[in-house]
Amino acid sequence: MLDQIFPPMALPLALYYPNTAQKINDPDSLTRHLKRSLSVILSRYYPLAGRARGDGDFSDCNDAGVPFTVARFRGHNLSEHLTDPRSRLLLTCAVDWGTDPGPHSAVLLVQVNLFDCGGVAIGAVFWHKVVDGSTVSVKEKMALQLGSTTDIHNTGRSIVTIYVFERSTVSLLKSKLSDVERPSAVEVVSALLWKCLMYASLANGKSTSLLTQTVDLRRRAQPPFPPECFGNFLGLAPTTTTLHWKMRDSIVKIDDDYINRMRGDLGLLGYYQNLQNTWTEYSPEFDILPISSLCGHNFYGVDFGWGKPIWFSRCDTINESMEGLVWNMIWLVETRNGEGIEAWVILHHKYMSIFNQVKELTTLASINPTPTSLLRSRF
Repeated sequence: MLDQIFPPMALPLALYYPNTAQKINDPDSLTRHLKRSLSVILSRYYPLAGRARGDGDFSDCNDAGVPFTVARFRGHNLSEHLTDPRSRLLLTCAVDWGTDPGPHSAVLLVQVNLFDCGGVAIGAVFWHKVVDGSTVSVKEKMALQLGSTTDIHNTGRSIVTIYVFERSTVSLLKSKLSDVERPSAVEVVSALLWKCLMYASLANGKSTSLLTQTVDLRRRAQPPFPPECFGNFLGLAPTTTTLHWKMRDSIVKIDDDYINRMRGDLGLLGYYQNLQNTWTEYSPEFDILPISSLCGHNFYGVDFGWGKPIWFSRCDTINESMEGLVWNMIWLVETRNGEGIEAWVILHHKYMSIFNQVKELTTLASINPTPTSLLRSRF
């Protein structure tokens, strides 16, 4: 039920592997190994091998397989793609990520990108109606893949900017919240980014902004759903105040009762009851800021046999079909050492110009650093 009502979009992601230890010597052997690993994964997570049916409302688990593309970037090195944000768009199969895939479309596409230096970038596009972030990052899938023990870029009317918060900055933000018990890194970074959006909202004539946080329902059910549960197990926790504890309170409201209302034949009615209970006090005139956290999913632990990735990133752009659906959006991921936070901020260009003028943000975060510069830093 949650899969069918989830917004139509894709998750284009990529992992980047430099050939620093000279372990990647035979590209043909590499691709054969990845295909074998993928076939094992698909036998356990078979919906990924299916096809969209009807109007994109469901997936037919027909074992049609996953499109697997190998792209060779002759005359180019991986480092070029780490420093040029526009080149990330070449690392995944081309799809319009703001629309349903349509009938007979694959729900997962994989592209292996090979560079002259021996580096590899592995791109994948997941249809979000079939998987959420936790599904993508199940640790068991990662283990199956082991082969052995700066410029702000404008994409139409929206702008994508990367902000990186070092562990020392996260600790500083936590220390300012003496009245909040053990605030998390995601909470303090989300609160700061939301504060910056409020400045931008006021400058654009909006007096109230609404933050929505995605919540993994697997761990909040009683008993908890196993982590390998397939599909979208997400809820939204909205908040209309800058206070950090209010953010936490909104998440606490998503409990076992919230989940039980969506079980069984009347689950859809329960879902709409949850929506009514959650959104009663909110106005369509509010500026909405969805924040989705992929922290804790260990994307930097994905080792195919030649070491861990130097970087994990999204590989999408904003196109006209997304206008009105996701103008403002933030994705949070952990930095490579797991102690900092990397925020991918997508904002309407009128908002981003104000957002980037907030002194607290510009003094605390690195803006659009290259992955190679992050490796030289304390991350």
